[in-house]
Amino acid sequence: MTVDSRTPGPTGSPAAPGTEMELRPRFEGANIGTWIGFKHVMYLVEEGVLEHLRRNGLGSRSLYEERGLGVELVDSDVRILHALRLDDVVRCRVVPESPDGGELRFTVTSYVDRPDAGTTGPVKAVSARVRVVLRRHAGAGPLPPGLAALAVPEIARAAASGAGPSGGGFVWRWRVPYFYCHFSERLQHSGYVRLMEEVVDLFLADRGISIRTMLAGKQWIPVVPQARVEVLGEALMEEELHTVFTVEEVFKDVTYTARMDCSVRRDGRLVPTATGRITHGYAEVVGPQWRLVRFDRPTSAALGGNGNGGANGRGGAA
Repeated sequence: MTVDSRTPGPTGSPAAPGTEMELRPRFEGANIGTWIGFKHVMYLVEEGVLEHLRRNGLGSRSLYEERGLGVELVDSDVRILHALRLDDVVRCRVVPESPDGGELRFTVTSYVDRPDAGTTGPVKAVSARVRVVLRRHAGAGPLPPGLAALAVPEIARAAASGAGPSGGGFVWRWRVPYFYCHFSERLQHSGYVRLMEEVVDLFLADRGISIRTMLAGKQWIPVVPQARVEVLGEALMEEELHTVFTVEEVFKDVTYTARMDCSVRRDGRLVPTATGRITHGYAEVVGPQWRLVRFDRPTSAALGGNGNGGANGRGGAA
């Protein structure tokens, strides 16, 4: 039997095998110089998947308003191979794979021109794998067979990236605001991407190596070669979210890998809602360019957990 790997259309019929588009990173993402941070790279991946679905009859608005289905990104694993810059034209290709366990799967590849780097033609800048579910809302009517097979009553998934949080992590408690949510109810995938960026910022400040400190003292900026966010359950608007951030490994004083685990307190217990991993390095800013550096001894020691106990009451060692 041949398995059709294309995305099912609105009535269950196969759609086109892939979608190509041109995108630009948002102005908001150029926080240091004109380089684009990892969060906005992940936003571009999300935008590419949503545009592919839209062009193939699965637009998020029509699915929600006409079918009672919410498009939910539940897993994005992104590798950043070349840094993006403000005003780049990013050529994005989204290719669907065979659905797995009721989840739509996509590979996303993005290219960008870098003539100033001596390259001929575009270079591969981003490679990603994404999973999407269609979450059925209360009161939704009958669905065509192709959509009914993919609709889920609730997001309830197991983490693909391994075990839960360990001790000794940095803890941040936070109230889920409406502007991180969608479909009038729950925290969305891009909200967790924003959370990952913020908890990293809080962790580094707690360890005495805040972004501003490193910029002012060393002209170092953090660089991210890989980040992943998985949604495991549903965190609802205005619930209290507990985020644990744990450095798992410092690799040869060049990069460190850390884990983010999120839970909500519900019915007297913590319910896991998301997990993620991020790999960080540092680069020294040299004019309009930058170059990777090795961690010095104070930086390595700080990443090993020598913090100040959660300054300003925003976090602390667990």
